[in-house]
Amino acid sequence: MTNDDELNPVRLWREWIVKSEKMWSDAITDVMGNPQVSAGMGRTMQETLHLHRMFTESFAQYLSALNLPSRSDILDLSDRIGQLEDAVAAVSVDLREQRALLANAGVSADDKPAKKKPTRTKKPAVD
Repeated sequence: MTNDDELNPVRLWREWIVKSEKMWSDAITDVMGNPQVSAGMGRTMQETLHLHRMFTESFAQYLSALNLPSRSDILDLSDRIGQLEDAVAAVSVDLREQRALLANAGVSADDKPAKKKPTRTKKPAVD
């Protein structure tokens, strides 16, 4: 190697990054391998989840008292709208198929049966 290669700042920086990453990785692996740390992290995670659930429930009650929808209400509404869109799409497909069948049979969709007046069964009273 030449003297220029030894003083290359990019190469020195890259070596420093690689060594630092290895040291941090080893340190974190040692810490996470400790059963006390793992148990403490598990307890902390459980407490955080419990706090989140409590906050979510109390905020939902607050929104309900203000007559405002919660996130779950909006998601439920979104699901219902999706179901309605699917149903409308299915009806639309059925109508297109019916029109195609009528067209193949030579019947126009605009052809309407002649309206027939209902027969009068009650005679008007004569004064």
